Amino acid sequence: MALLRDPNPTSTAVLPRREALLPAPRTRESASVLVLSCNHGGGHRSAAHALREWWARHRPGWEVTVHDYLARFVHPIYARISEISYVQSVRLVPSVYGFFYGLTANLANESRLQVLINQLGKLPLYHYLQRHPVDLIVCVHHTPAGALSELKRDGRVTCPVATVVTDLVVHSQWIHPHIDLYLVGSDTVREGLIERGIPPDRIRITGIPIAERYASGVDVEAARRALRVRPDLPGVLVMVGAAGMVRKAIEVYHAMSDLPVEMYFVCGRDRRLRRRLETLTADIPHFHILGYVDNVPELMAACDLTVTKAGGLTISEALAMELPMLIYRPIPGQEYANRDYLLRAGAAVYARTRRELREQLIELIRSPARLEAMRAAARAIRRPHAAAAAAAAMSALVEGSER
Repeated sequence: MALLRDPNPTSTAVLPRREALLPAPRTRESASVLVLSCNHGGGHRSAAHALREWWARHRPGWEVTVHDYLARFVHPIYARISEISYVQSVRLVPSVYGFFYGLTANLANESRLQVLINQLGKLPLYHYLQRHPVDLIVCVHHTPAGALSELKRDGRVTCPVATVVTDLVVHSQWIHPHIDLYLVGSDTVREGLIERGIPPDRIRITGIPIAERYASGVDVEAARRALRVRPDLPGVLVMVGAAGMVRKAIEVYHAMSDLPVEMYFVCGRDRRLRRRLETLTADIPHFHILGYVDNVPELMAACDLTVTKAGGLTISEALAMELPMLIYRPIPGQEYANRDYLLRAGAAVYARTRRELREQLIELIRSPARLEAMRAAARAIRRPHAAAAAAAAMSALVEGSER
């Protein structure tokens, strides 16, 4: 099977191309930023680290502190139990998770349940801010946003508070009336916030923040050589998420075990899945089973297609690298909306069953033209500089200037 990308790369083989960014009008030498994240999945944490990375590089005098909100301000045991409950519900009873997600999708901000949720960690956070005053607070998870909105309303917090929405869907848990700035991933989210009463001037469409490595460019051919991708095989990257949350992930292997592909199966922290796959693929040299990795940009550059669920950060990274996506077993709720956004754009296809997964894989690896069309669709909507755009917009709240 022929290589699905040009074997004689030109400058377009370095993905993604760097786009010019306007310099900030002025900067402030020092400031203190508190970023509140959560360890449910890996997306919130990755977005927080991407923002911290930008500030470290472009505002070296700023002190940026990242906390897991539930562990630091609610309780470590609560954080761990809620994380395990989230992962297991997604893995074992996704329909139940989807039901509760839908049940709270339009929860009124003044409802008893929302007011109760807003109390989680609120008082400890207030006491922390009294001891550690900051110039900016950033929420990359919805729980601290609710608490901070109430603290802003009551005059107990006076510094700017921004919320970074890490999915391509509007959900009531993200929407709180006293947040100063919303950073969102698409026009759809912006319009949804406006419909829910958020003033347009408090919303910026920046994309979902991802690491700067995705914006700086990765040489395709160099990545393929480093990962030893055979020139006569298409590369397929399988991503199950940091916590291995793709349901029935072993089905992906069985759907493609006899296909002529160079497969990179990233198991994340799911050691049981990794051991099982290593046993199954021991005699298949072009199947590579990996655990938790830190070279995702290189893997994405080397491969022609990724099989993944539809987490906000993963799809933002794939779009930045112009990598076609085959969506399989997304989490009901936010990932259904993310999937639909990609399907409308033409950057992804969707498989409901193992049979559909196999059929889609065969069709795609046999159709370079279709993959190229999907890459073009990703190019049209990608936002590789989302972290820079979001951090710059939030910095303007502190520096008193706008682009």
